[in-house]
Amino acid sequence: MSYTERELVTISVLASIGGVEPMLQSHLKICLNVGLTAEQLQQFVTIIKSKIGEGEAIVAGNVLDEVLKTTK
Repeated sequence: MSYTERELVTISVLASIGGVEPMLQSHLKICLNVGLTAEQLQQFVTIIKSKIGEGEAIVAGNVLDEVLKTTK
């Protein structure tokens, strides 16, 4: 697996665990640093919704929104 793929797996696991928003935030920032775009991460949140659950996707989306606000 590539570094980017490993980060996406990590994000999906963290989203499914719940209650680890600071770690999720860190790994979302890493994703941006390794070249994923905001749009790609937003699409990934949609995948989290369909594969893991709506609640988990809402949390992941909220964390992503905060990350994107602070990285602009």
